[in-house]
Amino acid sequence: MLKKIICFSALIMAFNTTRAQNNIYPTSGNTGLGNTVPSAKLDVYVPGNATMQSGIRLTSPFSFSNTSNINTLFHLRKAGRNKGQFSSQFVVKTNGNVGVGVNYNDPILNNKRMVITDNNPNALDLNVRGFALIDGQNASLLFGATGGESFGQWGIEYNEYATVKGLNFWKPAGSNNFGNYYMFLTDTGKVSIGLDPNVAGTYSGDFKLYVAKGIMTEKVKVTLRSSSDWSDYVFEDNYNLLPLDKVEQHIEEKGHLPNVPSAEEVAKEGIDVAKMDAKLLEKIEELTLYIIEQNKRIEALETKLNTK
Repeated sequence: MLKKIICFSALIMAFNTTRAQNNIYPTSGNTGLGNTVPSAKLDVYVPGNATMQSGIRLTSPFSFSNTSNINTLFHLRKAGRNKGQFSSQFVVKTNGNVGVGVNYNDPILNNKRMVITDNNPNALDLNVRGFALIDGQNASLLFGATGGESFGQWGIEYNEYATVKGLNFWKPAGSNNFGNYYMFLTDTGKVSIGLDPNVAGTYSGDFKLYVAKGIMTEKVKVTLRSSSDWSDYVFEDNYNLLPLDKVEQHIEEKGHLPNVPSAEEVAKEGIDVAKMDAKLLEKIEELTLYIIEQNKRIEALETKLNTK
């Protein structure tokens, strides 16, 4: 009898010791590890101790759900109203892959580090408050794999190993029209479309946009920095209008109109649309002055003939 009393007393002491260390409260059903008063069914508190490495450690094989298999390290699921109905909430595979809203045996977790899904196109699946950094060699954001493409239809990556560094918009392998540099944004703020940023001369000149194969648009508006950049100065009294014989001489010697770039210059440097339009208007206004002058001469000759 004495042995039974001693054993029972030892059991009570062990229970009280465990309760004191782990804070088990049978009346509330809450269990606390490392904290004073647990406020949940399992409440783990990790104190500020340099020797404490983690709060919970799971070592494979371990299964939170008895429906999981040996390849599942942790499986959290939510029971439905009907018996036997469950919805998978969180899965950690033994290979380190994580699924949110994915069933533990979904083959997508075999080769994807993390999968988040709720099968609701109108719901936001991931909300990051603060900075999110995508880093590493060839790290990319990939979009559009509804057709089963391994890497989606579009990718955006930071191209840090090329001659020109910047943001590359590209089409991954297996997508429609696989290719690189559909659009490129350089670190200096220049944008190219359909051009290889690594080819010498791609970003020649002090411009912001470089486009291959041209642009089609319904409307283009070009503004001037000042009204002095327009060509109304031709009609001012002090404008030096070249005599027509001087214009003829310039054409014979240079092969183009005075104060107009040659074909070679345009091929090498291109043209500024606003400045070229102003230059063309300058020539139109000069022609208008020549016509007015010639009309005065014709009228003078007609008057002279009529007086005879």
